[in-house]
Amino acid sequence: MNYLPFSLSSFDKESVSAFSSHIYASQHKKIALVVQGGGQRGIFTAGVLDSFLEHQFDPFAMYIGTSAGALNLSSYISRQHRFGYQFIQNYTTTDKFFSLYKYLSKQQPMNLDWVLQVVSPSGELPLDFITAKKTLRYREAFACATRKDTLQDIYMPMYQENWREVLRASCAIPVLYNLPVNLDDLEWVDGGVSAAVPVKEAWHRGADLVVVIRTEPLEHEREEERGIFEDWRESVELYFPYYINKLSLNEPVDRIKTIHQELTGRFEQWREQYRKEDIIDENKRHIQDELTHLKTKSDEKVKQSIFGNKSWLSHINIERLLKLAGQSNNIDVIEMLAKYYKTYQDMNEFLVEPPTGLQVIQIAPEKALHSRALLSSGDDLEMDYREGKIIGRKFVHCFSQILNERSSLMQRLRKE
Repeated sequence: MNYLPFSLSSFDKESVSAFSSHIYASQHKKIALVVQGGGQRGIFTAGVLDSFLEHQFDPFAMYIGTSAGALNLSSYISRQHRFGYQFIQNYTTTDKFFSLYKYLSKQQPMNLDWVLQVVSPSGELPLDFITAKKTLRYREAFACATRKDTLQDIYMPMYQENWREVLRASCAIPVLYNLPVNLDDLEWVDGGVSAAVPVKEAWHRGADLVVVIRTEPLEHEREEERGIFEDWRESVELYFPYYINKLSLNEPVDRIKTIHQELTGRFEQWREQYRKEDIIDENKRHIQDELTHLKTKSDEKVKQSIFGNKSWLSHINIERLLKLAGQSNNIDVIEMLAKYYKTYQDMNEFLVEPPTGLQVIQIAPEKALHSRALLSSGDDLEMDYREGKIIGRKFVHCFSQILNERSSLMQRLRKE
């Protein structure tokens, strides 16, 4: 037995007992903690990690996080209880961080630079770098980012001199954050594009047991895949009436209403096309023709891999989305989306059927979280945080003793 789902809905004492027996029967393990992103949905992760901190539970020799997951790991490593909760609830919900109206009317991206200044040593909610350095004395921590030119996932050490640019690279969501992120003479985008849950990297780096914290229910892969863009569509539906009433401006309001109608229609078309399992040859040729035409306006070579088996990857849908966001044709975004869905599917298969010698536990919410990636309400965030704390406490109750005993890191620390 090398895979265990762990949520309130899938909790089974018999399965937990059987999985624990396998851990007991093995040698000391290198245990890794892998944390998914998800924007404001990361408040669920913040709840899990706060439960870990409350019980002084940390048998992990390695931490790997993607996007918001890397930010949550930062506060766990620095041992700052409720830091993630305060950061998401008090800062990412403000118009200064992201305003839907400013984004659509002025093409103003989410203010990632501002929130990273907030958590800097001189900011309003500073990370404790001194404690983090002590934590990492015998541990490793990495943030996943994606090289924009190759769409390869790269893992950068956290809490180094370039910590701000590392987190900025990991969190630079395409389309929503359109400013260039340059580091080591390369340009980077959100790590979720290439590795939403970087469990393979933990395995490649020698982990024998990986604890994964997800921000979506475990049955997610059997349902319609969501992602940041579907969250954005729902937020548009929810918040447009609010912005229309708030602004009380004639011309901008008319423009926003038009954008609202077009955006809603395109997302519905996008979703319906995505549900189809195959692309018939005629549609594939049509997409090829569209992309060939677009290619004449771009220096970037169109990769064959974008066709996959998801017909919504048609350039015509993504192009309209980009126009609504005030951006020009961008074949890069199509390739990023294709890369995301391919690696996401591969990752899910890897998690439920890990290779021999690797054990995986997935901690996840019971059902779809109330919060969204952006524009979540305070009440929804509060509920998701509390669920994270509950499942975190349950996990500690079930596994703290055995993981502390079998952790190779904890064995080393006990000898000192």
